[in-house]
Amino acid sequence: ARLQAIHTAIARPRGTGRSDVRLTPREIDVLRLVAIGARNVEIAARLCLSPETVRCYLRTAMRKLGVPARTAAVHAARLAGAL
Repeated sequence: ARLQAIHTAIARPRGTGRSDVRLTPREIDVLRLVAIGARNVEIAARLCLSPETVRCYLRTAMRKLGVPARTAAVHAARLAGAL
């Protein structure tokens, strides 16, 4: 039982993996490209958006996920099961 408790604590750290987060399909598209290392300009070109629109999607996703940075947003989205 003690080992199981440790495994559970390691598998899902506290404060992450919010399952109540609802990302839009476009926010998920943007985060998927961030996850592979694409810059905002590259994401904009791939999704036929302006770089400012990409920044807006990222800001909104980061706010919903409660994180301050794009890489943290990718990590939080993965933990939440969105990516």
